[in-house]
Amino acid sequence: MTMISKHTLMLAGLVTASIVAGYAATGALLGTPDAPLADQGAEAMVHESADTGHSHAIRDVAEAAAMPEVSHLVFPDAVDGYNIQILTRNFRFAPAAINGAVEDNAGHAHVYVNGTKVMRVYSDWVHLPGQILQPGVNLVTVTLNANDHSTWGVDGAPIASSVRVVVPDAGDS
Repeated sequence: MTMISKHTLMLAGLVTASIVAGYAATGALLGTPDAPLADQGAEAMVHESADTGHSHAIRDVAEAAAMPEVSHLVFPDAVDGYNIQILTRNFRFAPAAINGAVEDNAGHAHVYVNGTKVMRVYSDWVHLPGQILQPGVNLVTVTLNANDHSTWGVDGAPIASSVRVVVPDAGDS
């Protein structure tokens, strides 16, 4: 855990934190052969999101397609909230194709905070308003989604990245 000017970002994976221009930035690709994504909390994210009406089926990546990957960095914004940079490999954002035919390794992303879907994302950067986060530990998860909103996955586990963001109480200094 790294403490930076009232903001703490904790990694939910095996990638170490780095300092970029005074901010802590962390990202992780969750789910490895030794530690499947579902074992690391993503399953809870999917089930919790079902309670809010934002559940999406898992669509396994075609065997012939390259395996998409996702990680994300979370940077405190100087004015409000956080900025998220979504880093993908073997995936193409296709905003013009939303709600259209499914294309291998293409689509958009969904952002979840503490298991609740808060937005769709059509490119690699998005702003997360501060009022969406609660004081204390927040789990910010990004999933890769097909044009029909199903979540890209492997063997039924979603392709996702999660970062823990610790928001101080207003009274903390």
